[in-house]
Amino acid sequence: MGSVMAHPNSLRTRADFLNATGVLLVVRDPPPANPPSPGQPAAVPGNPAEGVEILLALWEDGRVTALHGHVDLGTGIKTAFAQIVAEELDVALEQIDVILGDTGTAPNQGPTIASGSLQNHAAPLRAAAAQARQHLLELAAAQGMPANLVSFATLLAGQRIHLKLDLATPVKDPATYRTVGQSVPRVDIPAKATGELVFVHDMRRPGMLHGRVIRPPYAGADHGDFIGNLLESVDESSIAHIPGIRAVVVIRDFVGVVAEREEFAELAANTLRVHWKPWAGLPDLSNVEQALRNNPATPRQLVDEGDVDQALATAAQSMPRTYIWPYQMHASIGPSCAVAEFKTDSTDPFALTVWAGTQNPHVLRADLARLTTLQDTAIEIVRMEASGCYGRNGADDVAADAVLLARAVGAPVRVQLTREQENLWEPKGAAQWMEVRGGLHADGSIAAYDFSTSYPSNGAPTLALLLTRTIEPNAQAYEMGDR
Repeated sequence: MGSVMAHPNSLRTRADFLNATGVLLVVRDPPPANPPSPGQPAAVPGNPAEGVEILLALWEDGRVTALHGHVDLGTGIKTAFAQIVAEELDVALEQIDVILGDTGTAPNQGPTIASGSLQNHAAPLRAAAAQARQHLLELAAAQGMPANLVSFATLLAGQRIHLKLDLATPVKDPATYRTVGQSVPRVDIPAKATGELVFVHDMRRPGMLHGRVIRPPYAGADHGDFIGNLLESVDESSIAHIPGIRAVVVIRDFVGVVAEREEFAELAANTLRVHWKPWAGLPDLSNVEQALRNNPATPRQLVDEGDVDQALATAAQSMPRTYIWPYQMHASIGPSCAVAEFKTDSTDPFALTVWAGTQNPHVLRADLARLTTLQDTAIEIVRMEASGCYGRNGADDVAADAVLLARAVGAPVRVQLTREQENLWEPKGAAQWMEVRGGLHADGSIAAYDFSTSYPSNGAPTLALLLTRTIEPNAQAYEMGDR
């Protein structure tokens, strides 16, 4: 087991960790899914078939593996989690390896959004590290060793110790911190600066082919019966002269090509004659404010205190204001890319592996299970660094594209979106109008405040699910305006 312990990142499943020796694991039962919140997306709960979640592994060679379901989108959370673990264990930062977002091993902690990675999900990891440290000190004391963290090898050699997470484990007083709160070099920067890091765009697999997709004309639309029903014809003979074409894949409005070389896939996508039926087009957005006011809406009152109209009528100064926040393009610096591979080796623990830059690993896995009818536990999402994002980009969409094309040709397929496809189809930051009726008393104090907003935050499901009509393209408006 020595070579395995020296390379914990090579362990692909929770079972690999649970069956290893020379290790102390801190595990927990998968937390129940949060109860559904009205107007909010449903969470993807953990699958009980996967068994306990693993938060931390201490190996007899002195390495420590921290596992977390969130991913690093450029904010440095891998470094932050390493600091938290190193602090509670009293070990050097260099001893910590952090695995983020790989669904085979990392816990399901939902999508990486806002500031939730540290706010909501640092505490279990901190408690796990504190609990592991406490247990090692108890082992050392039982063997008559000094009351400090002696060599892991002495305490863990040949052992298989599994601790159930205790969130009540005492943690360090922040006043004693030596690692957390200090400015330390980002652990991810050296490999990026030297070109050593393999971004998802650089990922290569033996026998890998290249795919491109041809999108329908309704860029950005995520609901309406025309979705999945607009393709009229595809003329495969139009690319017969291009060498190395392996497949043209058509499923409802999903159209893709696969070729042996990337430049031929690109040429085929630009050359393939595809005819679409006419359609009415998207609503006119030239006047964003009017478009938002015309948008179907369900009024929802959050706060109602006092008589606003009366207070405004008697205010010394009225201050009405209208603000319009336009639709925002995320425009990641590199268009989204993914690689998918179906496995023919019956000894492989997964039937499908996808290398993706997703910020929603377990959500993506659930979507791909629906797309392929595989069990989610048969799908492995390996989260790789990609273009950072603030809000969603096309990372999940291109992963699903790669899956459909790889399934069609029975080989690993890499799909790269074009800049145009990325910018047209990424789920935009929603526009918003905000209307304020305010008033002041003569002394400058607030007499009245009335705030109304409309924020059309639609669900934007993974695109291939819509184009293939695996799911019905119904509007899924979320109640996000009160944020």
